[in-house]
Amino acid sequence: MSETQRAAAELNDATDRFVRTVSVGPEQWRYAPSGGWSLSRITEHVAISCDNIAQLLRSHLASRPIERGATGVLDVEIPYLFYRGDEPPSVATPTGTWTDPDDAVARLVASADAIIVWSRATKLGLRSFGVRHPVFGVLDGVQWLLFAAAHLERHRAQALGVKSLADLPG
Repeated sequence: MSETQRAAAELNDATDRFVRTVSVGPEQWRYAPSGGWSLSRITEHVAISCDNIAQLLRSHLASRPIERGATGVLDVEIPYLFYRGDEPPSVATPTGTWTDPDDAVARLVASADAIIVWSRATKLGLRSFGVRHPVFGVLDGVQWLLFAAAHLERHRAQALGVKSLADLPG
């Protein structure tokens, strides 16, 4: 299995775990802790982020060749980038209008699948091309797939926290 295939599989697995976490009833779907996001808003944010990543990869990756290892980020560091405390500029801000859980989950899956499908179809060597993340610097194509998976996991943890505050089942 290639690095790209492995990264795409990680993204697919992260998507599946996220979907299992946010698959709840309508009341649970709308519950938001004081000052926090509901499962609806979390799902919307992650889907918008995946859409943005897919667009970035389709539109800009091929025009930005890099040398392998030029990113300044190791693959194994990607899940931990979220602990740095830096937040990207206001992007992928949820609107709160994703009220139907089934529709929202379908939209999330489609947004993650768009990245996976693109990664399978592209002829680019994804380690040879990179695009700058607004906070973490240049990530190569494989790292963008790993980043999308890590982003899903980061917000899956947030969703688990919301469910525990609401005393919602697993």
